[in-house]
Amino acid sequence: MLTLRRSGVGSTPSGSRYLRFLPLVLLVLLVAACAPLTRGMSGKDIVSSSRPPVLVRPAAGFDLLGSGAAAPLLDTELGLRHADVGWAFYADATRERQLAVLLSEAPSGWQWELDVSSPWREVRRDVYASGPARFAGATFLMPASADPFAPMLPTPPTLHADEGEWRWLVRRYTQLFDFRAVKLVVEYREPIPAGVGEQLADALDAGQQPAGRAAALLGEFEARSRAAFSVLAYPEGGVAAENFVHDASTVHVRNLAGMAGRMEPIRNLPSDDK
Repeated sequence: MLTLRRSGVGSTPSGSRYLRFLPLVLLVLLVAACAPLTRGMSGKDIVSSSRPPVLVRPAAGFDLLGSGAAAPLLDTELGLRHADVGWAFYADATRERQLAVLLSEAPSGWQWELDVSSPWREVRRDVYASGPARFAGATFLMPASADPFAPMLPTPPTLHADEGEWRWLVRRYTQLFDFRAVKLVVEYREPIPAGVGEQLADALDAGQQPAGRAAALLGEFEARSRAAFSVLAYPEGGVAAENFVHDASTVHVRNLAGMAGRMEPIRNLPSDDK
């Protein structure tokens, strides 16, 4: 039985007053869906108007050394596939404290793997929240030869043959968005601290927590990594921004693919295969 509610001198079905607003709601949703996607730079900030609607801001003291877009080839179980990657790279005046930000989108029919770990042994895996972002964090050592942004940095020191290759101490923060279609990576790097480098490197190479002074220095490093950036919600009124420009002249695109990570084809649910 239809319930009637008395309003003034007439009676109106209780749901009809809400139906009058349905076209307006649909119009708002349509406008939002048709709004152009902004992904690029606003000053030194990386901005994305949706999927995800965020703004990544470097801390004071970090200079923007370069930004752009590339389409690196990622090695997948079905062969090589392109992904769209927007990036920005920052460093302080010494060029020793560095910050890299990647915003990567998988192609249609693909998604980023849930396992966002790096190719190297990691320690101190935990969750870190900054504004609307909730990152998976990890610390590891990265060889200089794997650095996508090496062309923008001074040549690292040459080590003795028995010391191996120069490596950066890295703290990486990763979050997946939009049903794993989009990945945000924020990476902070420094040289291995002097004095305890061998002890710290041995622990990280073994995937173990360092002890003593090395543990304290690693904790201080990770605190600096958190202070190096902030994530804010994208402003409702938008921001003046320039879209990423495709330019691979200042990055190693193959290494950029490694930093972007691994993706996999979107598989049908079992009920869809019947």
